[in-house]
Amino acid sequence: MLWLCIRLPQLAREAFADQHAALERLAGWAYQWSSLVSYASDEPMLWLELGASRALFDGQGPLLAQIEAGLVQLGYSHLCALAPSPTAAALLTRAPQPRQVLDRKQLRQRLAPLPLQLLALPAETLAALQASGLCRIGQVLELAASAITRRFGPETQSYLQRLCAQVSDPRPAWRLPESYRARCEFGTEVRTTTALLFPLQRLLLEFQGYLRARDCSVLRFSLLFEHYRHPVSTVSIGLSAAGRDAAQFLTLVRERLHSLALPAPVNALRLQAHEFTEPSIVQGDLFGSATQPVQQLQQLLDRLRARLGEHSVHALQMQADHRPERGWCLVAPDGSARSGTPVPSGAPRPDAARPCWLLPEPLRIDAPSGLLRGPERIESGWWNQDDVRRDYYLARSAEGAHLWVFRDRQADQWYLQGLWA
Repeated sequence: MLWLCIRLPQLAREAFADQHAALERLAGWAYQWSSLVSYASDEPMLWLELGASRALFDGQGPLLAQIEAGLVQLGYSHLCALAPSPTAAALLTRAPQPRQVLDRKQLRQRLAPLPLQLLALPAETLAALQASGLCRIGQVLELAASAITRRFGPETQSYLQRLCAQVSDPRPAWRLPESYRARCEFGTEVRTTTALLFPLQRLLLEFQGYLRARDCSVLRFSLLFEHYRHPVSTVSIGLSAAGRDAAQFLTLVRERLHSLALPAPVNALRLQAHEFTEPSIVQGDLFGSATQPVQQLQQLLDRLRARLGEHSVHALQMQADHRPERGWCLVAPDGSARSGTPVPSGAPRPDAARPCWLLPEPLRIDAPSGLLRGPERIESGWWNQDDVRRDYYLARSAEGAHLWVFRDRQADQWYLQGLWA
């Protein structure tokens, strides 16, 4: 096994107020790199077992580079070390470079010249070792195990064996929760939505890591803004297609916050997601892909909905009804209204002349003189008390425009319902 230890010396200050919550979020983010993650709260550290992950990320070097780049992007100061045991990796984070050791032999050689004070032993034990004339870790490791046990107890010998990866060094494994909940508490009140973008960027990056760890995506997540003596403000962010990219999330959140009026200053911020779906990852090819314009359109629709509101952007969808005013409806701009949707069986014939512009209400007119085509009889709606009996015609106005008119056979009146450009 090969353990990466990430020491976070300034986590208490950089994580705003809640250090434990920050470690929980980081553990979820780190799960995308390893299936075995553990952390310690007393001295903020995170452990990842990387031995089983190196082949998945093109080797040890690229994997470490990705992890450290992600930590920099999150804005956390950190020290990383790699060793065959978690205890040794934790010690090497406090040692000078080099901090990467791949096997036991290299580990013993790397520990030998390090000062005795780096050992995580009680102060009285370190003082007794120094009083015996020892000043380097290598000198302690050369002592007989029986002598160390007799003088300092079995705990000291067990620690040294774990340090050298000679015995098992188990760590409590952290597991991904079924739903995602992240909370960021501020040390002071935040009064503008612009000031919320920095903590939001960090939360969304950690959320992206969680989604990658679970190999899933989301269609919707929620942001909750906590206020002092005010109800929580909730903002729901929806996507046209399932996604897990933090940059896309941040774009939508920024558009939504642009028009958001906070009722009071914000004391804490929460991000929640409860429903997940399979990731919609499109593989590129050499000659381009027809799916790229579709993805760009989906991103545009998401931005418009985030800026204007969920119910301000619609798409048209055909309905199985012969009545022209009921042959379509407004739907959310998602996959249910994409181009290429088959024509329902009850819809008008594809070869029938239909204008793109229908009047909101049919306009009563005099009987037209220039009928070009027709009649097309439509009788429908008897089952919902909206029975229509109409004969439709293509007509020409005095100005030469094409009109779509019908004669109501029940009232024997003529109406204009549609126009051609």
